[in-house]
Amino acid sequence: MTPSRPSAVLMLIAVIGCASWRGVPRVPSGNSLVLDQLIVYSNFDLPRQHRLLEDLRAERALVSTKLGLPVSDEPIHVYLFATADEFKSHARAHFPDVSDRRAFFVESDTRLMVYAYWGDRVAEDLRHEVAHGYLHSIIRNLPLWLDEGLAEYFEVPRGLRGLNSAHAPALIREISMGWRPDLRRLEQLTSAGDMSQLDYAEAWAWVHWLLETTPQRQTFLRGHLNRMREVGEVEPLSVALRQLQLDFEKQLTEHVTKLVP
Repeated sequence: MTPSRPSAVLMLIAVIGCASWRGVPRVPSGNSLVLDQLIVYSNFDLPRQHRLLEDLRAERALVSTKLGLPVSDEPIHVYLFATADEFKSHARAHFPDVSDRRAFFVESDTRLMVYAYWGDRVAEDLRHEVAHGYLHSIIRNLPLWLDEGLAEYFEVPRGLRGLNSAHAPALIREISMGWRPDLRRLEQLTSAGDMSQLDYAEAWAWVHWLLETTPQRQTFLRGHLNRMREVGEVEPLSVALRQLQLDFEKQLTEHVTKLVP
């Protein structure tokens, strides 16, 4: 994973991922507003009708509708800093292992939290990290690759059907040099720090293939996520796909190569 890629840092007291919890951090609190499930705090004046905030509010329904999941009322606390320096100073003090990120998501046993700063890529960063919040408010124990693949899908602006303009051409270049997807390898990754940029791209591609090719595949992913929501641990997605006797990795490769003219 490259330093510029926002990461989900999931902390369930016994730390999962690469961040460390150092008590209750001091965070922006001067301004706040409630957007359904989101509680947004900032250390600068934030317009209450900002289009990005409305986009984040709408993302809740998009995640629910696209994935066939219920919505949750568990609050997601979003902390926005005015500048990168303020954000990085806070991150270094409280989450040193992710201080090189532009934004990150944190889950404790009592709170879902997103940290970011108001930079040039704040829209992409917030859509990504808030997607983690919406997902984790509904499903516990999402596999890392699927959690990231879904967030990469939902970070794309609405109307583009999850087509990530950076990942698709990058994967096509890799395929031309002999790379092939390997879902079972991806499923073995348990730390965001172990994920490369290519892993993020592949995770996104699996989600895009399942959601944007056929109704049957979308239904398959919805069923898998709902079983996970209802019973917790389920079989890896690769096992479930294999039971359908699909040559799914070949199909993913063919799907990706058609995404860019």
